[in-house]
Amino acid sequence: MSTFNSPPGWPAPPAPDWQPPPGWQPDPAWPPAPPGWSFWLNARGLRSRGPNGRYGAEPPVKLVAGWVAGGVAFLVILAAIGGSNGASSSAAPTVPRTTVTATVTAPVAGPTATATVTVQQTVPGPTATVTLPPLPATTVTAKAPKATVSAPAPLVRSTQTAKPKRTTAPPADVYYANCSAVRAAGKAPLYTGDPGYASHLDRDHDGVACE
Repeated sequence: MSTFNSPPGWPAPPAPDWQPPPGWQPDPAWPPAPPGWSFWLNARGLRSRGPNGRYGAEPPVKLVAGWVAGGVAFLVILAAIGGSNGASSSAAPTVPRTTVTATVTAPVAGPTATATVTVQQTVPGPTATVTLPPLPATTVTAKAPKATVSAPAPLVRSTQTAKPKRTTAPPADVYYANCSAVRAAGKAPLYTGDPGYASHLDRDHDGVACE
């Protein structure tokens, strides 16, 4: 059973099973229904065609046109299958596409209105299968890359410089009795490690004697 679905801004139906009477029209003061609004819903809440002749119900011509289109398509498919079975298996003939046109006239809600629906469906013919011979194999010979040989780097002889031999004998131990002797020898001042440095010459023991 279909129930009437009021658009936004319209008053709700007085009862769940309420249906607009034949010839009923909404109040002009009500806002227009949104485009494509479903005025009728089935028990599952899905769009329904609605009772014939009621406001918002779709005319039955759409249903009849769907039936006719399905029947025509079925007949064309059967004809195509029968034609393909009778064809020779050695060569598949070329069959052009077939266009079937069906005209259906059905009454529409209203006293004298009728509607004409033309259904066209193009059914392709059988498909011919063409098998091409395999292409000949192509042999490609690739040239070997040239080998590049790098000459080894020449060996470089390491040149070592011989240290000169020491020809002078190390100085003998030098001893100075006092700073006067250091100054007389022209060696003042003496630092730690210098020949002749001694602690008795470094009074303040700062590493520098005979300052």
